[in-house]
Amino acid sequence: MSSVIKNHQSIGLPPGIIRLSRNENPIGPSPAVIEAVKARCSRINRYEDADQVELFQKLAERHNVPHDKNISLPGLDSNQAWIRVGDGAGHMMHAIAQTFLSPGDEVIEPRSSFGLMSRYAAEMGGRAVRTPLSPEYGYDLDAMTASITEQTRLVVITNPNNPTGTILTHKTLSDFVAKTPKHIIVLIDEAYMDLVEDKACADGASLVLNHENILMVRTFSKGFGIAGFRFGYCVAQPTMMEQIKLHHGGTPSAMSLTAALAALNDPDHLIRTREVANTSKSIYYSGFQDLGLEYIRSQAAFVLVKVDDARVVTNALADLRILVINAESSWGLKGMIRVSYGTEEESHIFVNALGNILR
Repeated sequence: MSSVIKNHQSIGLPPGIIRLSRNENPIGPSPAVIEAVKARCSRINRYEDADQVELFQKLAERHNVPHDKNISLPGLDSNQAWIRVGDGAGHMMHAIAQTFLSPGDEVIEPRSSFGLMSRYAAEMGGRAVRTPLSPEYGYDLDAMTASITEQTRLVVITNPNNPTGTILTHKTLSDFVAKTPKHIIVLIDEAYMDLVEDKACADGASLVLNHENILMVRTFSKGFGIAGFRFGYCVAQPTMMEQIKLHHGGTPSAMSLTAALAALNDPDHLIRTREVANTSKSIYYSGFQDLGLEYIRSQAAFVLVKVDDARVVTNALADLRILVINAESSWGLKGMIRVSYGTEEESHIFVNALGNILR
């Protein structure tokens, strides 16, 4: 292991490890989050406080959906909510699976895509129908529409897609939703939306306003950098939320709610995060071009690159304590690895290490 890597210090990791495998925010959370969490410790004897009310208001404003006026005091709930919060987006998606999936139901989700809801479908006794991506590694919505049967209960859209980083435009997704039968739920997973620069990218919340069968899920783990708090939320019309409420066990901790509110109150940190992501991806693109490697330009927190033998390259990088994902074993993308964005220094270290391995 080179002395450069050995001496490198990433925020939140032991010295000498560069973790580019989990799509974490390499610059950490906003300093305002850290201060707010410290201050909240003096009230840790209470389950929740006024932060909860303000957080719901801010999330409603963020997505231009109605704020539930009945949530006016901490600890209250209502059947008119457009937003529910949970211990990460995965927690919300599990509640959605428990609510709407029964044995024999089908879930349509592309391969390669995140795949979490496909696993939940199997857990509920259902079946995942995996449709192909387009030759450009985007969604083939025609293939998804053609796969709908009488057993189809839910369709999953991950936008931007993980692991490809490709997006669906608002018009494209709107047209797809309009053609989807109303009894079929369309789940839009927007885990990486905070990093998107392309203004044409679809807005799931605006679709929620006009379609009762749309569910949108987001997380604070990526752009806001509070993955350790596992805070996520779902946006949908109240009739949909009322059903999810029956299966949505538990709520985020008071500390998580405080951290999420403080993150929302520091939008400049999100801008800094996007700048770091764009710089990192630019370093990757330039390095891949110099090495003559095929890659996919990404609107998310990671880049897919073809290295021929993904297992050998992933293991060689791991020997240097640089962690990336073998996209061939994880998603069936032959010869590809997925690398998360890092700081400028980390990005250069990765590209240099990759070049040494491939030469």
